[in-house]
Amino acid sequence: MKLAMICLIFCLAAPALAAGGTAFDPLPGNQRTLYRFDLKKIYADEAAWAADVAKVQSITTAMEAFRGKVLASPADLLAVFDLRRSAADVTVKLWAYGEFRQATNTDDRGPLDAYERMLADYGARTSFVDAEMKGLTQNQLAQFLAAEPRLAPYRFLMEDAVRMTPHMLPEAQEALLAKLGPDLTSWQPALFQKAFDRTSFPKVTVDGKEMDVYRDFAALMENPDRTVREQAFKGTYRTFEQISDLVGFALLQEMRTSNEESKLRGFDTYFSDQLFRRYLSRAQVDNLFGQIEMRRPIYDGYQMWRADQIQKDYGIAKVAIWDMDLPLKGGELPRFTADEGVRLVNESLSVLGPDYSRELGLLLDPKNGRMDIVGGPKRGQGAFCEGYFGYFMDNYQGMLDNVATMAHESGHAIHHRLVANNRGSLLLAEGPAYMTESFATFNEWLVRDRLFKTEKDPARLRALKLAALNNEMELWELARRAKFEMVAYDRVAKGEITDEKGFDKACVDTGKLYDRFFDSTPELKVHWIRKHHYWTVPTYYVNYVVAQLLALTYYQHYLADPQGFPAKYTAMVANGFDRPASDLLKDFLGISLNDPNLLEGVFKMIDKEFRELSGGRAPKES
Repeated sequence: MKLAMICLIFCLAAPALAAGGTAFDPLPGNQRTLYRFDLKKIYADEAAWAADVAKVQSITTAMEAFRGKVLASPADLLAVFDLRRSAADVTVKLWAYGEFRQATNTDDRGPLDAYERMLADYGARTSFVDAEMKGLTQNQLAQFLAAEPRLAPYRFLMEDAVRMTPHMLPEAQEALLAKLGPDLTSWQPALFQKAFDRTSFPKVTVDGKEMDVYRDFAALMENPDRTVREQAFKGTYRTFEQISDLVGFALLQEMRTSNEESKLRGFDTYFSDQLFRRYLSRAQVDNLFGQIEMRRPIYDGYQMWRADQIQKDYGIAKVAIWDMDLPLKGGELPRFTADEGVRLVNESLSVLGPDYSRELGLLLDPKNGRMDIVGGPKRGQGAFCEGYFGYFMDNYQGMLDNVATMAHESGHAIHHRLVANNRGSLLLAEGPAYMTESFATFNEWLVRDRLFKTEKDPARLRALKLAALNNEMELWELARRAKFEMVAYDRVAKGEITDEKGFDKACVDTGKLYDRFFDSTPELKVHWIRKHHYWTVPTYYVNYVVAQLLALTYYQHYLADPQGFPAKYTAMVANGFDRPASDLLKDFLGISLNDPNLLEGVFKMIDKEFRELSGGRAPKES
């Protein structure tokens, strides 16, 4: 297990030493100035931003003219969806601008708050569209499509609306919920962030330099001084416990509110509601978790083998969780300046074809101002992309994980770019997040693949292979995080969680199903606080689990057909979501989500690579 993977998209690390003992600078020269957003390239000034806000209001007014006649004719339905398309393209831009402003200065929430109010108003005033779509039958849809061919690009969106009709509320209730949206579920993530902004984490002195145990967690977990590692781990989790009542209160209220709305729609919990919207079922997800839990001996075997290696390399009598991130002796991972990381990502993803490479080059060229990766005070946590416009990373430190994150977020951005180029709009770029995350995660594997093929030093190559194996083993950690969230929503719905202690118990109960350290590390009861996703993008973690499985499947297909697979894959990415995700996978790549061998192939791949790197060590029963 790698503790740094607790921060899947949290790249918090301090500068390390390069070969020869010199300080490694991840942003040398003018790179610290170059790799920042130029938000004026999104909106030149406040007037330009306000003009787009007014444009959304104008589109909203235009849509209101169709109240009562959404299904009056094919022409009326086309006009409504054309307006929705226009609204989608403008609101994505406003969202990106607000998110980027807030991410680079957590006090600067003005544009993001304004966007959320505007979106709530748009949703409330146009809720009649979905209400009227309840009357659309499959026969009428077929007739409309035959009479108006220009409706064809919206077919899946309309079919999806028909699918959702049993779960739609009367128009007045839909309008009210849309209007109240920001007040119902936006304050909890803001409270979570403020709790962290106002919390002082302990400091540890390393080589005369004071380091923050939370911000510099990843680097401290690799420090050769065991006392430093233990202080950093315990100091971080002790501080989590001190704020657990506040962040737990926010999470409880968010889950209660979301559950109640979902119950109005006929779902038992918000988690089940979101699965349905992604064309997944609770039975499928329960089976997925069960399959991963059954293969826990693979993960246990890896953890025990890694602990044995650390014991031998460092002379530690009994390896604890804060020792598990120590690099194994005999090969160090490379470090990359920002320029070097960009070059590696460009080279690695060039296999996806010229269209992909062209858009990637535009994104990663710092002169275009679409990246902000330089650390500093009052920055948001982690890394994220707002499709089409760029991506943010809290603190690039040149680690391989940082470069993998760059490739990952590029996957999101280029997906949106390709769909916009192909479809003329971003409307069809939005689909199940497990699909979009699989696109992003596959990029990480292409970066690793290039390093495998170009690294000449055997020790360094082994280190890269071990890092890749560690990433594969993240499947159990991802499943644990997702299972915790599902269990939490269930227990909140049943009244079994009423405060932060309930979240502690859910965290330990699920943790013991996946990770042996939950039996021996009491600090991990507050491990749930480490993931901002539970507050900011609830129910998102199940997407990472499915995405990891899909990305590893893509990688297997790529290795088997490096010439033919990329073109088919890129065509799927550029196509957009004009059909269910399962159909896209089958139509473009011949992959079936219902194939019982899909999971088995991934488990065999992970087990095979573990045995090769561990000298044939077989998994042990937990």
